[in-house]
Amino acid sequence: MESRPVFLGIAGGSGSGKTHLAQRVRELAGPQVAALISMDQYFRTSSEVDTADLNFDHPNHLDLELLTHHLAELSEGRGVRTPAYDFAKREQKPDVIEIQPVPVVIVEGLFVLSAPVLSFLDMTCFLDVADDQRLLGRILRDLKERQDRIENIIARYQRFVRPSYHVFVAPSRQNADVVVDFTYRRALFTRLLAHIVTDYARGYVDLVALLADLKSENYTLGYRADESIMPIGIDIRRLAKAYPEHAFPEASQDDQVEPRLHLSRGRQEERT
Repeated sequence: MESRPVFLGIAGGSGSGKTHLAQRVRELAGPQVAALISMDQYFRTSSEVDTADLNFDHPNHLDLELLTHHLAELSEGRGVRTPAYDFAKREQKPDVIEIQPVPVVIVEGLFVLSAPVLSFLDMTCFLDVADDQRLLGRILRDLKERQDRIENIIARYQRFVRPSYHVFVAPSRQNADVVVDFTYRRALFTRLLAHIVTDYARGYVDLVALLADLKSENYTLGYRADESIMPIGIDIRRLAKAYPEHAFPEASQDDQVEPRLHLSRGRQEERT
């Protein structure tokens, strides 16, 4: 068995089922075969007092340098200790989760199909889920796991999640080896992916040949002529600078979102 793991990237919008799919594949394959790294583990500790203004769907809040360092270590066959993130305390806990270079390392998150993470990935998939289903998935998750109020969940979705998806996440779909309609019938794809991972670890599947077939397609699965696309070489950190957090809608007094763009003084002067 090669010491270098195969890296499987799973991307999609918030509430699309990325984490569920990744956890289920790891569970079905077993811990000796598959390990899991989530981008959520790499949120930086925040000093913001008001979480209403904290946009977790913007790349600025992620320690991408630490994430890529850990991926580089794993690619060299060395184990790492990754952080965890406490959403209630908005605090990163370093060196909490031990990850070994098992045959397959699953990397899931909003921005994994963009540089700098993309270059580490051997096989990639994008979960294409209808907007209303992603919103429902986020509501159910945040009510259960984060004990949040539904008014706050919807407000954040309107202010941050929806615009961030269209700017940072949806365009990266074209970088996926396979785009999956994960709105319904999730069990079949989950089982297929788990079988590929397990059979590769047992030596039953020539994954190199499979990946070569996937990447030999002469068209781009994620491309849609009526939507913006992301150049394959784009670095999500550059895109974050082009669309800074202050360019997103500002909250209104009654906690309802209005289509009001908050601009810095310099940018306001440019427009006058």
